[in-house]
Amino acid sequence: MTVYCLDSSALINPWNKHYSMDLAPGYWKGIADMAKAGTVVISEEVRDEIFAQRDALAKWAKTNIQQWYPLTDDVQVSLTAVMKDWSHMVRNGKRNRADPVVVATAHALGAKVVTEEGPGKATAPGIPRVCIGMGVTSITTYDFVREAQIPLV
Repeated sequence: MTVYCLDSSALINPWNKHYSMDLAPGYWKGIADMAKAGTVVISEEVRDEIFAQRDALAKWAKTNIQQWYPLTDDVQVSLTAVMKDWSHMVRNGKRNRADPVVVATAHALGAKVVTEEGPGKATAPGIPRVCIGMGVTSITTYDFVREAQIPLV
């Protein structure tokens, strides 16, 4: 069974751009159903980023996602490894705060990261670049929809 670990961008970008609720309600039902089944995990740090927006996505998430993945001991071990080599993915202690946790959670669970981020550059790495360094697979939301066979409508 494949487990997918969603980055904030796998929620925010689809909500605001290509999979809005009125065009692709199946995407959102699929995420909620998979979260209940444990095949989608969303970290508490991603939750905090989503809730901070105080928008329709935050309201949907509060209503439809019942479980947010905590910073377990295994995730903390993986997070230490991520931060050892990739601490510069977080700037000023605030920007992209959830990103290393997303990679660490996927690493600890053997999950795939779902992100809309690009690879970035060596001095400002994005999630895909860090995933490669950590031996974690990252995919886009389009690939996620195909792999997980999520009907959009």
